Amino acid sequence: MSLSTCNVETDKFQKEIIPHGITMFPIACYDDDLTSMSVPWHWHDEFECIIITEGVAQVHIENQTISLTQGNALFINSTILHRVDKVIESPCRCHSLVFHARLIGGSVDSIFWQKLIAPLLQNTALRYLCLNQSISWQNSIIENMNTTWQIVVDEAEDFENETRFYLSKSFHLIHLHQQLTEHILPDKQEQVNSERIKTMIRYIEKNYQDEISLDMIACSASISKSACLRCFRQMINSTPIRYLIQYRIERAAEALQNSNEQVNVIAITCGFSDVSYFSKCFRELKGYAPLDYRKNRTNNK
Repeated sequence: MSLSTCNVETDKFQKEIIPHGITMFPIACYDDDLTSMSVPWHWHDEFECIIITEGVAQVHIENQTISLTQGNALFINSTILHRVDKVIESPCRCHSLVFHARLIGGSVDSIFWQKLIAPLLQNTALRYLCLNQSISWQNSIIENMNTTWQIVVDEAEDFENETRFYLSKSFHLIHLHQQLTEHILPDKQEQVNSERIKTMIRYIEKNYQDEISLDMIACSASISKSACLRCFRQMINSTPIRYLIQYRIERAAEALQNSNEQVNVIAITCGFSDVSYFSKCFRELKGYAPLDYRKNRTNNK
């Protein structure tokens, strides 16, 4: 199976809509260069395991941030809002596996679903699990996930059964140690804010090319401006407008890397009416002027 391109596309509730794998074999593998592009906020029904293969990355899980060093990993439960980016301006890559529960569990009335899948899906306190190489059972999961990633990419004989085998071994280990991995159960307000932030982020990402105000962002979730500001601060440690600017810059960086459009055209297309302000924001967030960024990425391809 060829590696999939990490191109996050979401619906109006910020749920990712691009399928991972195929219906009969619902898993996809990604090799992401975080030096070039961050993985934006999104969520999906599938489980995900992120393994850092080079450098240091930050994974943001709603209102929490986890730093991961090379060789370590993070397991993310189903339906959890998250994003991934590098920590410093240096090479940073990760392997990701995104797979649906039915790949392991089959139907909901099977013994595999009841023993391996249901306990994780029902445990709302287990939003994620940090996997450290220095802890034996966690390292075993990392090794299983690395093996799974390579098996899926290589597509050797009987790779479908081997994929299910190594994923099942990993889930068995998580199940055995689940009482050691639980986090504080989010309170009712935090759960409400989680749904609101998904809606507002989706609104921004759908309309980033247009003029957007704080009022409009708040209105998309049917809340007040103060509640909107509080929600962004508590859930993703940002403001709505800062998130908007960051998202516009990410889209501009992608355009600079993958097209020959002039900088002023890209700036306007990405929602900046003032090219000078665009250049200032771009340099602050990316460390380069737009044209220098394009030249640097072109030379590194």
